[in-house]
Amino acid sequence: MDGPAVNSNTLLTDVLRRDGLTYEQVFSEGILSYTGRKGGANLGTKELEITSTSTMQDLLDFISDASGIQTLQVDSSNPIPRSENNITGETGDLVAGAYIQDGKIRLVSNNGEANAVDIELSAFRLTDELGQISTPNLAFGTLQEAVGQSASSDFVVYDSLGVPINVRVSATLESRTDQATIYRWYADSPDNSVSGSTDITVGTGLIQFDGNGNFVTATEETISINRQGLPSVSPMQFEMDFSLVSGLATDEATLAATQQDGSEPGVLNSFIVGEDGTIRGVFSNGISRDLGQLQLARFANPVGLEARGLNLYAEGVNTGLPVTGQPGENGIGTVIGGALELSNTDIGKDLVELVLASTQYRGNSRVITTTQQLIDELLNLRR
Repeated sequence: MDGPAVNSNTLLTDVLRRDGLTYEQVFSEGILSYTGRKGGANLGTKELEITSTSTMQDLLDFISDASGIQTLQVDSSNPIPRSENNITGETGDLVAGAYIQDGKIRLVSNNGEANAVDIELSAFRLTDELGQISTPNLAFGTLQEAVGQSASSDFVVYDSLGVPINVRVSATLESRTDQATIYRWYADSPDNSVSGSTDITVGTGLIQFDGNGNFVTATEETISINRQGLPSVSPMQFEMDFSLVSGLATDEATLAATQQDGSEPGVLNSFIVGEDGTIRGVFSNGISRDLGQLQLARFANPVGLEARGLNLYAEGVNTGLPVTGQPGENGIGTVIGGALELSNTDIGKDLVELVLASTQYRGNSRVITTTQQLIDELLNLRR
């Protein structure tokens, strides 16, 4: 910003920018929204309320948190590394975060191309107390390009209510020795909800590979996403499994989430019954789960079962005690899912009975006809 020098204690409402021969106020009281981008990916929009007491340090913390820059040392034995300083005229390493350098705002991202922060001209929008919207142009530029082999992956997880949560995980080469290759992973979530904070960082740790590129171990594998202000379980935690990741040398590193055990809400669409009697439901979200287990019973005298109708039978006095179990156990029998029951009718016997009934009907009809004729003859004789 081309204007009077500022420091971390400067009030935001006192920050000025020169416009020709005059100075104009950059910020006013209201709501400042910021849409960050990192590694080419959108990080979502966060908001900062600017009051008469808001300072540049508040803005710095806001930009750093909303940009997903990891500054908190989760593992003291493996601190977040600094970046090599290649800026002309400067010495010493660069520390990740946002701070004032020579009266200007400096933003230093974490190592790796996938963690490069990009602040566009329209990244900030200020809505003042009158509802008028402006776009503060803070004129961010690039002093040093992001370097370092890295890869990222975006995926969706679900909280206890089934609400989708966006998560971005990136991995950057941190060190390489004669015995191991070590990457550091970073996790961000724009849906991280913490009261009084806009921090989207939700985890960081190390991944170690041996000389053959095989996975050895990982640290801090638990990602914790706060859900404050929502009725979901907070924090929502899940484990990252890096065991299928390899550390082989390739021209371009890639990272992908291949499977997860969470899902969005779904309804039961259908179910199937397995040969072992397991009833498995298929839901609209693609998930299938066991719903129940069929139990069968065997009786010493099945003839003694009492028919209750609708193919239902009950234990009778002469059936003996039931032997229960799952299909295929103890000689109980098996279950064939989706099969139609064959007819239990003896077609030959039923046809014979039908012929006999028809013959008997015709015979009885003839007897009745003959009897009627005899009666008619007797009546005629009398006349």
